[in-house]
Amino acid sequence: MTSCCYTACSCNRVPHCADWGTNGLLCFGTRNAVAVYEPRAHIGRVTHTLHRHRDHVNTVHWIKPGDGAPETELLSGSVDGTAVIWSGDGENGFRCTSVLNVGSKVAFADSLWLSAASARLLICAGSISGAVQLWLREGDMDAKHVQTIDFGRKLPLHCRLTRLPNSTCPLLAVALEDASTLLYTARLDAGSQVEPLFVQVQRLVGHEDWVVCMDFAQDGDDNLFLATGSKDSMIRLWRISETVEESSSDELQLERDYFTAGDRQYNVTLESVLRGHEDWVYGVHWQPVKTDDCETMRLLSSSIDKTMIVWEPAEIMNGMWTEAVRVGVVGGNSMGFYGCKFGPDGLHILAHGYQGSFHIWKYSQDVTRWLPRPAPGGHFSQVVDLCWEPKGRFLITASADQTTRIHAPWKGDDLEELWHEIARPQIHGYDMTCLAILAPHTYVSGADEKVVRIFTATSAFRNQLKSLTNVEDFESVKARSAAVPSLGLTNKAMYEENDENSPTGYAYEPPTEEALMQNTLWPETNKLYGHGYEIFCMAARHDGKLLATACKSTTQEHSAILLWATDTWTQVQQLVYHQLTVTQMAFSPDDRYLLSVSRDRRWSLFKTTDGVYELVAASLKQNNPHSRIIWCCAWTQNSGYFATGSRDGKIAIWPISTIENNIAPLLIVDTQNQSVTALCFTSSYTKEGSYLLAIGYETGCIEIRKVNLESKESTQLKLLDTSQAHHLTVRRLMFRPSNHSQDYLQLASCSSDHSVKIHNIELSLLSVS
Repeated sequence: MTSCCYTACSCNRVPHCADWGTNGLLCFGTRNAVAVYEPRAHIGRVTHTLHRHRDHVNTVHWIKPGDGAPETELLSGSVDGTAVIWSGDGENGFRCTSVLNVGSKVAFADSLWLSAASARLLICAGSISGAVQLWLREGDMDAKHVQTIDFGRKLPLHCRLTRLPNSTCPLLAVALEDASTLLYTARLDAGSQVEPLFVQVQRLVGHEDWVVCMDFAQDGDDNLFLATGSKDSMIRLWRISETVEESSSDELQLERDYFTAGDRQYNVTLESVLRGHEDWVYGVHWQPVKTDDCETMRLLSSSIDKTMIVWEPAEIMNGMWTEAVRVGVVGGNSMGFYGCKFGPDGLHILAHGYQGSFHIWKYSQDVTRWLPRPAPGGHFSQVVDLCWEPKGRFLITASADQTTRIHAPWKGDDLEELWHEIARPQIHGYDMTCLAILAPHTYVSGADEKVVRIFTATSAFRNQLKSLTNVEDFESVKARSAAVPSLGLTNKAMYEENDENSPTGYAYEPPTEEALMQNTLWPETNKLYGHGYEIFCMAARHDGKLLATACKSTTQEHSAILLWATDTWTQVQQLVYHQLTVTQMAFSPDDRYLLSVSRDRRWSLFKTTDGVYELVAASLKQNNPHSRIIWCCAWTQNSGYFATGSRDGKIAIWPISTIENNIAPLLIVDTQNQSVTALCFTSSYTKEGSYLLAIGYETGCIEIRKVNLESKESTQLKLLDTSQAHHLTVRRLMFRPSNHSQDYLQLASCSSDHSVKIHNIELSLLSVS
């Protein structure tokens, strides 16, 4: 009945929070959930968001089967002190099959199948308590705790599990805060059901600062390689191999350390020290497969210095490891990379950074170079507002990450509508709080400042949109692009000649993260001053000629709503009624009324007469259905009714026909103490007197409800849970203005969980009587 066709979300800004499996899927932590992203030739999409954790996800990785088959399970660890195993559930996606209680904030986790044929899965997890804990899962049974490794006063920073060469014996590497790496092995005979007990066998030293990333790989000669990356900007490669008898020779021998595991002896040799990064190394990853053009091992590393390097041994230099490829970000406002991964085909490399963004490069056989590719992305802080362009051609969102972003549909190879971020018109110095669309090419935004800012599209954006849809109403756009001067804070318009002959830029694929950061700003055309405190909400009349704004307030004076004429950008009226902050405003579809709701638990209704808005109705202290803050309001498409929703879990629907004489709700929907934070009516209704209402809750759930205002009844049609919708407060809901499909409506939602989603709601819902 409903499905999610688009999810824009970012990766949590911690290392080890993303993994690219041999199954072709990318999984990453996004706030308290795990997102599964399916890359495609041009535009990929997030197919699932998995929610079980109660706090930030710190680590995510695919559980690699022992036989090399594609992964079907993944492991996630969270600040809430738990690690969760998610198992593939066919077409239904993934479900939680095990919850491991670590007890304190999980910083890292790893897993290992004890043998290719066994059904025994070993899981290790480290927390800020200073210990590494191990669990064993046998078959479909619950995992049980088998061992705790304590390091005294030293804090573990990372761990990795693998098997020793030519053995079923598991090997555990743990990096400590003293810059050393400890190796542990466990006795495990073939076919034994004895629980593994790890003991320390070796200590690797050499780094001068914390080791924060590690990765294991085996070569074709049964040598095990361990790569360790450190905050000393160095990478060390360690070779672990089974000891063989060596003939006496006077040749110079590398210094080796030995340890015994079972009946075998192994030696550890420092293979190489790689220096190429200029800052902390946060990620290392061995290439999972050999490619046609490269039969040697390759190592990928990423650093906070905004670069990724591919290392490989050079035959002409006697196997010395050298830098083969370097890619990265130049300029912009990014803060470097937190992790890196090779794609399953070895022809893609990926990094995720401080701002939650992904950066993907693909090796092009045609030009023999690594080229940037479109990547998944989204806001990296709570998304506070959204608004559709009047014709529904694109969606614009605002976030506390101090950016506004534009999302638009692209046609895939199979003509499927795939969404992607296409522009980032505003990168601000304050957290955004609200926005409103005045015209297809003009929008207004508010932030944690007293200024309202107006932005106009560029011809570069028009040319980009031209490849997607009709843009005849963008002809008035003049500026080619926008830029921020070196000593300025305002986006300034840039003009160039021969604009019509300029390339459209992204005719076949969306812009990359680098292009979004640097080349998609819109010029700021005006500023509006008048409020005494930070802007909190705004609304635009449907004809775009009037703008209403309100700010944070604790007094009636500052709670006033200011009305602005958009042709002269002057204040034309001041509406005073509320005592506290106005939380949301909405003009009726026929623009005759302006509705506002407030923290003072009241709503007010203003009606226009000869262009002047006057108060005609307001909620009363007595018989007020709302006993808590009123967060949201919405109008029916025919302007006959409006709805208000509050923290006390009640939704009241009020009739316009009698509101001026009798201030009483026509229908009250009680949601059983679920705080209502967003409301939106669809433009379609099932029959006379029935409407489809979307309700967003503080829990993150979204409910689709049919309300019959003739019989004064309401019916729940669909409830989207915290995995289908959001897992934190729903901040705004809005249906797409134009019906772009004959089969479904599209509902956009944004949330404090940092995500933006577009849901397809089948029109068969409307036929429910």
